[in-house]
Amino acid sequence: MSARNIARLAVQTTRQFSKTPAASSGEVAEGYKQLKHIQAKFQKPDGKPVHLKGGPVDQVLFMTTSVLCVVGLLGIGKLIYELSYPKQEE
Repeated sequence: MSARNIARLAVQTTRQFSKTPAASSGEVAEGYKQLKHIQAKFQKPDGKPVHLKGGPVDQVLFMTTSVLCVVGLLGIGKLIYELSYPKQEE
């Protein structure tokens, strides 16, 4: 076989593997329906940021993260203050 025939065979084989079968009767798979429902919930224009649209669990996680960030910043401020003004030993 020549190089051209090998290349043509490789392209045909790749095309055969990349083709997906057509839907049998126009029905949509159940998993696809669920995915579309979830996507619609996240794309609804309700004024919430996307990281809070998951429900109450997302709100709890967001608030926990916010509180931990504030505690961390306060700890850093305290450390900087203590390093700036060390205790005087008599």
